[in-house]
Amino acid sequence: MRTHDPRQLIEDVRNHLAARDRRLSFLFGAGTSSAINVAPVPLAGEKRKYEPLIPAIAGLTEICRIAVSGMGKDQAAAWDILTIQCLNGRATANVDNLLTRLRLKIDAIGEGEALLRLRHKELCAIEKTICTAMAKAVGPAEERIPAKTPHDEFASWVKKAKRAVPIEVFTTNYDILFERALESARVPVFDGFVGAHHPFFYPECLEDEELLPASNWIRLWKLHGSVNWLIEDRGKGKRIVRDRPRDSGELILPSLRKYGESRKQPYVAYMDRLSRILSSEHALLFTCGYSFGDEHINAIIYGALDNRCAANVIVLRFDDLNEKEELVEAALRRTNLTLIGPNGGVISGVWGLWQLTQPVDSKTCSFMDTGFDSNALPEDKGSPAAASDDLRGRVRLGDFNWFCRFINAMGPDVQ
Repeated sequence: MRTHDPRQLIEDVRNHLAARDRRLSFLFGAGTSSAINVAPVPLAGEKRKYEPLIPAIAGLTEICRIAVSGMGKDQAAAWDILTIQCLNGRATANVDNLLTRLRLKIDAIGEGEALLRLRHKELCAIEKTICTAMAKAVGPAEERIPAKTPHDEFASWVKKAKRAVPIEVFTTNYDILFERALESARVPVFDGFVGAHHPFFYPECLEDEELLPASNWIRLWKLHGSVNWLIEDRGKGKRIVRDRPRDSGELILPSLRKYGESRKQPYVAYMDRLSRILSSEHALLFTCGYSFGDEHINAIIYGALDNRCAANVIVLRFDDLNEKEELVEAALRRTNLTLIGPNGGVISGVWGLWQLTQPVDSKTCSFMDTGFDSNALPEDKGSPAAASDDLRGRVRLGDFNWFCRFINAMGPDVQ
């Protein structure tokens, strides 16, 4: 059985993040928002329950399914048909893919026709119900948000990081937790919107580096839209503006929509930006909380890795991995795709479980413990030959909470 040394892994990840001159980017998915646990503090001796502030993609999908089913039997049946179509197309049956297929049908249906056994007006009503349900789920009241979140720790690290090249954050999340945390830490953020009253989307700046802010700004690109975007129509054509969060969810996953302007819209502009970043010299992308459920994003990532051997992607996975799953097989074929799960990973195209060459002890636990949960006792005196169980453990970096603690523990001396 092949193994990988988690100590070497932790050192390599730390060095990658500390490389001042390398183009560093992140792709954060729904798992980063659902990492915030708002369950009540348990009684003594009890384990804390898990109640995410914002549901992960599976939770969002279930919330939307319930909302659509509440509209009537025909709407519930339409949801089931969309689910089957996703699965038949070898796509994950999550709300993002379901909504994309629904919108394709809305755009294709003709006068007097029916798709999913429903008319155009009825399909549009399902779309609105899904978007409203999602917007409410990802827009928690301010009083429900904990005083300290992992997003705050990420913002703290960004503020300390002195880099020659700007950090670029791509996210599929609709919520504004990153914006909130970065603003609280006084980190300047640019998201492609310009203006002082109703900032409007300005796609030209994503293609011209001279129009973008300097390296002390963080660049935030919301691939699937946001609850604080809306469509504004002032009589001269529609445009997308940024405002306060809305429950309408009108610009959630705006992948195939046209808004009256011929210029490139956020979804296409941001996807092009992701492709451009991954095609740059020695690009490095970390993913965390992203389940690889978006086939368009996956195609960009795999295409860049296949066409540019100098590009690297490091996937931090929350759930355990197994050798037979699709993502592991993709990493086995690509030496520049590193896959890190709690139980094992794929490094340089080789699958292996985590096993230390030397157990974590009181001298090394301060360096290792935020990234690796060792089976060895911290004060283990040791013996001539360490017990095999002392050499095992689980990598924590796929949990956004631990990942943010890890980067903060690096300190300014490694920037």
